[in-house]
Amino acid sequence: MMAKRVSMKHKRKEAPEWVFPWQGLRESSFPKVVAILLAGGAFALLLTSVRIRVAAPVPWAAPKAALIQVMNDAEGRSLTLRAREGGPFPSRFDPAAWELASAIEQAAYQAARWRPPPYASALRELPDEVPRLRLAAPGVSILPERQPSAEPVPMAGKSLPLPTLYPLSGINSAEMPREMPPFDGEIAPPTAAESWRFLLRLNPSGGVLECVSLTGGDDPGKAALEAWLRRVSFPPGNAGTSRWIAVGLGFTNQPADGTHAR
Repeated sequence: MMAKRVSMKHKRKEAPEWVFPWQGLRESSFPKVVAILLAGGAFALLLTSVRIRVAAPVPWAAPKAALIQVMNDAEGRSLTLRAREGGPFPSRFDPAAWELASAIEQAAYQAARWRPPPYASALRELPDEVPRLRLAAPGVSILPERQPSAEPVPMAGKSLPLPTLYPLSGINSAEMPREMPPFDGEIAPPTAAESWRFLLRLNPSGGVLECVSLTGGDDPGKAALEAWLRRVSFPPGNAGTSRWIAVGLGFTNQPADGTHAR
């Protein structure tokens, strides 16, 4: 006799309480619909209210430069000197780089005919007994005695800073004037500490027509220096033509009484 088939619905209905219902419960779709509506509304609000402005890119400057070609003449050398003095790396006068420095040094050696004597080391005998050092007493310091100086003490006197010139461009040391006009102005310490450079235009007879200061700025002593330079007489040049030269100006201390060095 065949057993009666029991339906699955009947089994579920008659299942005891300890049997776990493996079929999922039916959940309401209302929370999902509300979440989708809220997210869509927020996205629509942001899409309609937020404005994003995109600025146009700033074009870069074209890579170009200016080039000035100067000739090897007086005007070209003056323009080159102005460019060096006004550039980010101002040039400075280096005596070692001067082309006549080595020639003057060799001429001085030849004129003196001096040769350094050969060096010969002299050996000294060691003493037979090393003298014992005297120990200081506890709590007493021993200082060396001060020896008087053998050199005479210079007399204290007042000195005046006097201007001196040295060549930079367009002129050499042989063409520099030997006699300088007297300088009657007063020089302040900041003016004397400045490294002065001047651009001078000379007439055919060697007189100064124009004086342009390349350094100093608004220093109050610049006018006195320019007035003194206009009285300096340089050797005459080519007939009928003027020329530009560059000179440096420094100061040396000379005694206030007596004859001033030129």
